[in-house]
Amino acid sequence: MGSKKSKNGIFFEATDAQKRKIKKNAALCGMRQGEYILRRALGYEPKAVQPDAFCHFHKDLCDLLNKELSPETEAAALKLFDEIYAELIDDRKQPPNEIIREVTSWLPPDYGPSSAD
Repeated sequence: MGSKKSKNGIFFEATDAQKRKIKKNAALCGMRQGEYILRRALGYEPKAVQPDAFCHFHKDLCDLLNKELSPETEAAALKLFDEIYAELIDDRKQPPNEIIREVTSWLPPDYGPSSAD
């Protein structure tokens, strides 16, 4: 006789923007939304899974840094840094005014001092 795990649903209200953010963050961590929310609620901080591009850039950078330093190597490194920035850091999909609106809507943390004093 095996015991069945009972699953009790927990429901909560969230705005569309909050739902999108949860969905995006869960996907970045390679988790389902429910699993992501549960881990966060239990105090864990799921880490984002690095995209394949990160591994490719890391390998290219290591190969480049193993070469003797020359003007060509330096130029290649600068080009690679630009590619890394464009692919992994520069998120042009979200317009600046949307980023500002999102940042200003963030709620203060639930712990710690409420002001910098």
